[in-house]
Amino acid sequence: MIEPPAPHAQDRAPHDPAPRAPAVLPAVGERLGVWRVSAMLFECASGVWFRVEHGKAAAQTGLALVYRHESDAQAVLMRFAEDSESLARFQHPAYGAPLDSGLSPAGLPYLVVPAMEGAPLLRVAMALPLKRRMQLLLDLIAMLDAAHDHGLVLHELDPGTLWLSPAQQLHWLGQGLTPRDSQAPTALVRAAEPLANARQRAGGRPDANSETHALGRLLGMLVNGRLPRRDATEDGFEEEPEPGATPVASLQSWLSLTAAQRESLDQLLDRAMMDGRSFTDRQLLAQAVRDWIEVEPAPAPARASSGSPSAPMPLLPSPPPLETEDRPASSHASWAERLAGIALVLALAAVVAWLLVRGG
Repeated sequence: MIEPPAPHAQDRAPHDPAPRAPAVLPAVGERLGVWRVSAMLFECASGVWFRVEHGKAAAQTGLALVYRHESDAQAVLMRFAEDSESLARFQHPAYGAPLDSGLSPAGLPYLVVPAMEGAPLLRVAMALPLKRRMQLLLDLIAMLDAAHDHGLVLHELDPGTLWLSPAQQLHWLGQGLTPRDSQAPTALVRAAEPLANARQRAGGRPDANSETHALGRLLGMLVNGRLPRRDATEDGFEEEPEPGATPVASLQSWLSLTAAQRESLDQLLDRAMMDGRSFTDRQLLAQAVRDWIEVEPAPAPARASSGSPSAPMPLLPSPPPLETEDRPASSHASWAERLAGIALVLALAAVVAWLLVRGG
């Protein structure tokens, strides 16, 4: 059996003086309704992704997201019962509509979607160049345009349901969409709350403002690897970190920008994530992102040691740099080289401190 992290205080009864034992996730071979768990794949803020096989049709496989919080059951199960038929009619090559839903033997809600290869977006996004990460937001907005044409709107944006294929194509799995006239409960899954605006977190129906707010917050996560800590503190909820999405992973991107580029990107993120008034719909946000991508020159690529073309960007992040003791010693380094190295370390430390202050 696999055990998720301990539940939040919100998952305890008011009179319960001690945390409850964490619910047990399914093991390989166990059943989720008619599905059998064949492999554990990835952890995300929502829960854990598993590969599953249909018990009555072995050739049919899927992905199952088992949510870590029992409190997500209403948002998952009731919306599946109300909206799944409408979502199944939305035929888009990058969208995987929900196939099934239920409760695990331990009482955790789960959602089954079509099988695909790849990984949750925020686990691997920081391996991509900055502008490519920002382009992924435009890809999602284009998918939302198609959804709106079919009478669907954005109900919630759970980053764990966004996947990146090995070909670096964005895919959206599950039930973040909902029909305009849906009668399903307005509840959000826990992992979507940090991206929702205050009105929707209070139970309001989705609208253009809540959609744009969520997209702006996702832009911040794609650039910085996470949301600013102060947002979670001010809004009174605790953000679930996405594995692999860290501010350290974005440091190289920031170092490759000029001071003017950093300032313009800061302004874009502030407008997208903070004030809630600059962008009143997704098209205005998309145009601002598109303008930044087109106007700001791309950082100069690193010079290769040979004339051969560089390899394509891998899906998974590059390994961390070698520790000091693993690096080959240089006994012939001059004092000038040593002083230059010290200056570089101080500069990097200043940038890291600036990023932490900015994110905090």
